[in-house]
Amino acid sequence: MVTRAGQPLSPALAGAIGMNAEHTGLLLGRGAEGDAVLLRLFRPQPTRIALIGGLWLARITVFRALALGAQVFVRTSDERRWHGLGEVAVGNPERVRVVTGGRPNIAARVGDPVLHVHDVEGQRVFDLQPGDAWQTTLTISAQLTDTAADALAVADAALVQRMWAQQAVYVAARLGVDPEAASEVENLPDDTVALLSDGQVRLAWVSPTDIEQQMFGVPGRL
Repeated sequence: MVTRAGQPLSPALAGAIGMNAEHTGLLLGRGAEGDAVLLRLFRPQPTRIALIGGLWLARITVFRALALGAQVFVRTSDERRWHGLGEVAVGNPERVRVVTGGRPNIAARVGDPVLHVHDVEGQRVFDLQPGDAWQTTLTISAQLTDTAADALAVADAALVQRMWAQQAVYVAARLGVDPEAASEVENLPDDTVALLSDGQVRLAWVSPTDIEQQMFGVPGRL
């Protein structure tokens, strides 16, 4: 990975934004006790993630996925939201491709995962097949829309920024999380995300790095 100025990204900084030895853990941020909150974005089995929040969080999530070696394919109604991300982040514009039509016929493996980003409201996300190891769909919705609800129905995990309490209860129920545990989502600051997975909810302060602040600006919910 390279910096915006074209200099190689140091191993320390790469680690700070999400790498681990197995290339499966993406660092979302720090919990209340200062512990690392990790999202298992890539796994030996196909993985489905629903993100309900702003473009700021979506871009940072994809940026950190690139640090894990991901090839990213984006379906979007607005290419400007993703233009140049691959080139700026890793010096290779081909690492983030905007695509249309069917899913790309590409294999993935540990260390070389594939992330399919769905950034189109009103369209159902294509589903992964049982043999799609190390491939993940990331469905992005600003609010709890029909597209988000469809994604939640099959999601292995959800990333959620601030939302109304009733919506948080719905999301928690779809992920098998105690609704009372999701009550804090209503008052989350812009730089905090809730991870709902494995029957629990964890709050993470995203704490963007300097380069992430340069690229994506201040934390936002819009």
